[in-house]
Amino acid sequence: MRRFRGLVVGAGAVLGMGVAGCGNGPPTTSSTGTSGAACPGTAGVTVGTPAVKVDSTDQLMFVPTSSAAKVGQVVQWSNTGSVQHTVTFDTASCLTDASIVPGATWEVKFSKAGTYAYKCTIHPGMNGTLTVSG
Repeated sequence: MRRFRGLVVGAGAVLGMGVAGCGNGPPTTSSTGTSGAACPGTAGVTVGTPAVKVDSTDQLMFVPTSSAAKVGQVVQWSNTGSVQHTVTFDTASCLTDASIVPGATWEVKFSKAGTYAYKCTIHPGMNGTLTVSG
């Protein structure tokens, strides 16, 4: 019985660490990418007053599909539909949001000029582009 209890306690501890690693939602900020390189912005649920807004819709589109912002401005993606979406950047994984549920928003404040392609990984063909100028 004692050996069984130790096994159960150990399994519970491992499971608890795995669940804790999942977190309780999106990060509030990002500063480095997966390669350790500087991230071209800060991402989170609330990073400032949005200057540019993009909707994620039930028609499986980002509206508008192409947007422009300036360095230092906040871009906000809003899920105006009834299904979950993601904002996944092709070259700036440090800014990627895992999930935008219906009614939620995701924001990025860009600190580096460039052209950033993004997509919803849940819905193939749902793509957008953001051009950030200096």
